[in-house]
Amino acid sequence: MSRTTPYQLVLPPRTSSVPSSHWLREALRSGILSGMLRPGQRMPATRELARHYGLSRGTVLAAIDDLKAEGYVRGAPGSGTFVCDLLPEELMRSRAPSAPRKKAPAGEFPRLSDYAMRVKPVPYFANPTSLAFRTNLPALDLFPTTLWAQVASRRLRRVSTSDLLGCSTSGYQPLRQVLAGYLRAERGVRCETEQIVIVSGIQEAFDLVARLLLNPGDRVLLEDPGFQGAYAAFEAAGASLVSIPIDAEGAAPGRHDFRNARLMYVTPGHQFPTGITMAHRRRVEILRHARESGTMILEDDYDSEYRYSGHPIPAMQGIDRDNLVIFTGGFNKVLFPSLRMAYIVLPPPLLENFVMIKALLSRHHSVFDQTVVCDFIEQGHFGRHLRRMRKIYAERLQALSHHASRHLSGVLRLSDIEAGLQTIGWLKTGILAEDAAFAAAKRRIDVVPLSRYCHASHLEEGIQIGFAAVDEASIAKGILGLAEAVHSVDRA
Repeated sequence: MSRTTPYQLVLPPRTSSVPSSHWLREALRSGILSGMLRPGQRMPATRELARHYGLSRGTVLAAIDDLKAEGYVRGAPGSGTFVCDLLPEELMRSRAPSAPRKKAPAGEFPRLSDYAMRVKPVPYFANPTSLAFRTNLPALDLFPTTLWAQVASRRLRRVSTSDLLGCSTSGYQPLRQVLAGYLRAERGVRCETEQIVIVSGIQEAFDLVARLLLNPGDRVLLEDPGFQGAYAAFEAAGASLVSIPIDAEGAAPGRHDFRNARLMYVTPGHQFPTGITMAHRRRVEILRHARESGTMILEDDYDSEYRYSGHPIPAMQGIDRDNLVIFTGGFNKVLFPSLRMAYIVLPPPLLENFVMIKALLSRHHSVFDQTVVCDFIEQGHFGRHLRRMRKIYAERLQALSHHASRHLSGVLRLSDIEAGLQTIGWLKTGILAEDAAFAAAKRRIDVVPLSRYCHASHLEEGIQIGFAAVDEASIAKGILGLAEAVHSVDRA
């Protein structure tokens, strides 16, 4: 589709020694060759060019006629003038042999910082063409999009000048206030409104905490297997990463691991990726070791709103009495991923410096998004949505367990999880998770080998299985495909 440029063209200054029509012709030709005017794009009207550059229309028409004759533009009766799809230079280049391109010497490229050299890609394991059994994904088809649009529309209709101006770096005050009440009631977090900062997703929280607490070489303890995004963020910061094994009660660091450790990253509500809920006894033990060594703890509460069995266990932050725990959670799993909004609860001594660092990097998260989330919570929609999805996810977990026990008995055993959006299927001895995942992918079934989250640890062979985004019919069908894949590997 042809497009007219909506902007005034920026052309080079005109010298008095060059005739006006020649100057305009050369300036437009240069604009076409440089890509300022793209093939198929409609040229500005001749009257517009004449008025903007103080030229006569006859001068502009003469320049355009020259460009037509040279093959740079073409006229379309009743529609205007357009840049040719194929330029004269392209025609000449297609006839002449192309000269080999010389490689620039390595020294000519900009020298990267140490930080840039440490940054590694964060692997994304889900196959976007499949649904069963994608991990880390809520049931987006069940999100009340019409209701969300109504809340957003009402907010837009009453937008004020102060909304356009922005908000404090910590975030929209009313949202932080309702979040404080929610976290105290639902997660047992000990916090006031002033301790909460709104951030653009969990990865920004990691980055800001790293900038706040870590110098290159500082020791950081991380669960192993563990969340790759956390490993990548702290490795980029130059930290010395120490893998902490997982046992039946969650992360299991020894007292010696805390020696000279600056930070520990944990997911106690629903360990990622194994799904283990950390025992209260282990939480107390970790807090004691952290207090003795002066180690800060970053608690990632990424999806423990979805709890299906057992009594509610308060966040580790809620039993911390020494201001050692930084608590973070987000809306990507409970609302939708593209929202890119999370929150972090900071001990008061860290708050001022954290906010200053965020102000330098991103000022504040989108105020409009924050106001809509705030209204969604205050009007009761958030609580109703959470309760509804908790019930549906519990039913889907039950369906997964039922169909797995029927069709995968003897080759795969599901973990008993109490919360979250995914679980682990432990494979029969002799079946490799990578082989099972490969065979499943050929059948459009998406599972992730547990080994992909491991660093120094060596666990039994297992696959991560997501169930939240998969309806019961797809779970039944997906289990049949997974059973076929696993049995084919077992027979090989």
